[in-house]
Amino acid sequence: MRENRTEGPGGSRADEPLVTIGRIQREWGIKGEFLVIPMTFDPERFLSLPEAFVGEDVSVCRKFTGARFHKNLILMGIEGCRTPEEARLLRGSLIRIKSSESPELPEGTYYQHQIIGLMVYTSDGRCLGKVESIIETRSNDVYVVRGEEGEILIPAIRDVVREIDLESGRIVVDPLDMLEE
Repeated sequence: MRENRTEGPGGSRADEPLVTIGRIQREWGIKGEFLVIPMTFDPERFLSLPEAFVGEDVSVCRKFTGARFHKNLILMGIEGCRTPEEARLLRGSLIRIKSSESPELPEGTYYQHQIIGLMVYTSDGRCLGKVESIIETRSNDVYVVRGEEGEILIPAIRDVVREIDLESGRIVVDPLDMLEE
């Protein structure tokens, strides 16, 4: 699973994007704990996560009181959340970290927040638009690109995506039959 991007102040670096690594599913038990759906390639990171941004207020990091696995979810607690009623208020909240806190990926692998916002060009230089979002499917991701021609869906597969250049902010794709019409 890939980490998703969200914008926010990011603490000390106001321009640093935040990366979503989980979403609170629901409250659990009587101590104010909650279940988290991991949205990261490494759910183990929750076990040593000292703090993160929780919910809409991204100006304050919240400290976690512990985490453990519960089936395929993470059971966590957060400072100041002591009752099921307090935990219930966090339902659906995103758990985010600064993008600089995400580990390096192998070459040729990218976080979603690195792809979203890149300009997409055909191999012959025609601009198709900007990646607005990414749809996850079982077989491959699909880049949602919006440009002058409207919305275009680009499968993120090697036969189509020829180059991703983060430094220049561009993706190069081979023209597809559907784009030629």
